[in-house]
Amino acid sequence: MGHSVGIGRGIGMWWPIVLVAVLACATGCAARTAEPESDWRELALPQRDARVLEFAPTADGVLALGSIPAGDGRAPAAWTSTDATHWKPVPVHGESAYAKLAELISAGVGDRTVVLGQAFGGAHSNPRMTIWSGDAHGLVEHPQAMEMFGGPHAIAVTTAAALRGTDLLIGDWDGPEGRYGAAFWTSANGADWIRHADDPALSSAPGEQTGAAAVTTGPSGFVIVGETLRDSVLRPLQWTSPDGVAWQRHEMAGTNAVASRVACGVGACTVFGQTIGAAPRVLCWAAPDAEPVTGPSATTVDTLQLLPTGSRVLSLVALDHTVQLHSVTADCADWQRIPLPADAATARMIALPAGLLLATTGDDRSRLWLRALP
Repeated sequence: MGHSVGIGRGIGMWWPIVLVAVLACATGCAARTAEPESDWRELALPQRDARVLEFAPTADGVLALGSIPAGDGRAPAAWTSTDATHWKPVPVHGESAYAKLAELISAGVGDRTVVLGQAFGGAHSNPRMTIWSGDAHGLVEHPQAMEMFGGPHAIAVTTAAALRGTDLLIGDWDGPEGRYGAAFWTSANGADWIRHADDPALSSAPGEQTGAAAVTTGPSGFVIVGETLRDSVLRPLQWTSPDGVAWQRHEMAGTNAVASRVACGVGACTVFGQTIGAAPRVLCWAAPDAEPVTGPSATTVDTLQLLPTGSRVLSLVALDHTVQLHSVTADCADWQRIPLPADAATARMIALPAGLLLATTGDDRSRLWLRALP
């Protein structure tokens, strides 16, 4: 991989991309606290000192992705479970040098599971991205040419998604006209990838700079959210595609704002973002053309994950570097804070028949928790 690739977004050099769904409603009233901390039950880790950084659904349970200690660093690891209590290791086969050092950080599930791995190394210790695919029975790395995801034009590769037979990665790239902006990569088999850095909907047109922040799938296909910078004004954007190839741009309501996360339920997608400034405020959109609902401000906020559950959306956010869990209606109207069982800097979650499975993660290991689905 080239020295320029990073999991952080290139456009983030201009401002901190932050987002939080926190203890406020549209008018600034305090969020209601749901249940006490005792509702959580701690579970055993899949493996000693494992870091669980991503969950993906399987036909009969969950695929957990992350890393385990290896020598002086970490090595990629994955496990499956039907009940979040009993775990089976998933064979992980890495070929490249960075694959053997990678942590598995993002996944999309279609006809197969596509996984994005990250290792740090090289002259500048930048993140080096690795690409994997497979299923609950095994994951295999697919080494790529250096300049597919890296090299002198690379800005960022951030998130994976998949829908039916199409695998998708998003990020930012220094385009053919020297204007870096939103880009995406597609694959029909998880191994052979095509970079799209000059798509007319996503790439930067003259006088603007686009950025892609997050991707998910919904009833109508793929959904990407991000922003464009035009005339020194930030505007939130959403892109949609039925197949991951042909994209349509939707400019969202609001200025001096960005869209940072999106979660799609059965009928609609809810988007979260923030205003840009010294004291950024949370924004929530129930639809691209809907006026954003404002939330609280904070010194440092970072959205980690959104999870749709019926008529509500669960959000994991880091507020001043400590994770909080909130539940909000899909129309952004009602916010509830759900106490977490332990402080952590980062976390991931998934809804299972057994309940809400949560992984809270520190520098050296994760902890697993289970509770009834809120």
